[in-house]
Amino acid sequence: MTRLSLAEAQARVAAVLRTAGAGAAMAESTARALVLAEAQGLASHGLSRVAQYATHLRNGRVDGSAKARLQRRRGGAILVDAGGGLAFPACELAL
Repeated sequence: MTRLSLAEAQARVAAVLRTAGAGAAMAESTARALVLAEAQGLASHGLSRVAQYATHLRNGRVDGSAKARLQRRRGGAILVDAGGGLAFPACELAL
């Protein structure tokens, strides 16, 4: 078994997602989230998702060039639109 540092794992996941059609920001954001989940022992929300997300990017189910945007603010709540892309950039924007 080959062990990778978190940074190496993130770089590899981001590269796979970019190759599948994700923009750089989407690939990096998604890689950070998946590697963190894996490192925390949440394999069901970690690296096991890479192949599925790459397939969604390749077949057009996910827009790799989508940009998350703040759609609405009301009091202490906001609505963020992922624009048809992977959710992780929208989650980061929300935070």
